[in-house]
Amino acid sequence: MEPSLIRMLSTGRVGTKFVAAAFADQGYQAFHENLYEGEPSSAIIQYVRMLGDLWKGDKDRYFSLQSDFARPYLDAVLENLDSKKNSARSFLKGIFRQPDARKFESVVIHTGHRLTAATPLIEREAKKQGLSVKTLILFRNPLKTIHAIYTVESPSSAWGGPYHNWPSSFFSDVGFNGAAEIWANTYLMAHDQMTRLAGNEWRFLSLEKFNSSEDYVQKVFDFVGLQMDLGKFDAFVQRIANQPLRTSKTDSARNSDIFHNAQFYFSDRQITEIHSRVKEAISVYEFNWQQIVHEYKVFHEQEKQQMGFAKAKLSETGSRTSELER
Repeated sequence: MEPSLIRMLSTGRVGTKFVAAAFADQGYQAFHENLYEGEPSSAIIQYVRMLGDLWKGDKDRYFSLQSDFARPYLDAVLENLDSKKNSARSFLKGIFRQPDARKFESVVIHTGHRLTAATPLIEREAKKQGLSVKTLILFRNPLKTIHAIYTVESPSSAWGGPYHNWPSSFFSDVGFNGAAEIWANTYLMAHDQMTRLAGNEWRFLSLEKFNSSEDYVQKVFDFVGLQMDLGKFDAFVQRIANQPLRTSKTDSARNSDIFHNAQFYFSDRQITEIHSRVKEAISVYEFNWQQIVHEYKVFHEQEKQQMGFAKAKLSETGSRTSELER
């Protein structure tokens, strides 16, 4: 197998850690967010924000931009492909069992979303380096993703104001509609990248299907050209399912829409407003909005009760709330 890089594009909050852990559990070199830190994080974020704004304002200029920004990233990938330099360490220590031995030294999987806007530069630099790249657009239920972006990233933090990691042109306000716009712009950008950059090496990856369908998982591994042990994968999924929900004190690959605020979920009015901001992206990806809404409501109105949370009730402001029972 020729040296290759498998990348995943997304907004984040879509199970990137789970997917990286699943590949690593099979014995492959899989990184979540810790593959590339060639520059201070603040400098990387600032440059990527510039790239997002450029795509939003001038797509032709964005795709033709010449820059060495991606070189340190590809250098890090190539270093990890060098069997003399890498080690048999666990890339997501504590989430899964340490593989007995790495199956293949010739592939690196990277699920981190931070460099999504840098994709054209990465593709161009990879060709210069003779590195094969396959790209997966990773997504899960859009409402769940927007919910997570809003609850986690809309509050101001020590590192900046609301949505400080995102291009300013990607959102028009700092509320839930801003989170919806971030989701829509990111996935419209990823789709634009796929359309303009060798779409035959790209594929969509649904977290929900990857988490539940063995046939779907097999097709994903076939697409990226990797072998998989289905029995080991099933054991991995079960092990993750038995982990506690992610909290500020519990680091886990298990997704949780109640990570930061167990009491909140979107009202019908908010869902309608969100749809007005994301309908173009929903159409481009041919998602079923009714099914998206149904799955979101089932989780918050029914499944959370099974996890030990009280049935949600409408607050005076129209947002649903619940109280912990445990």
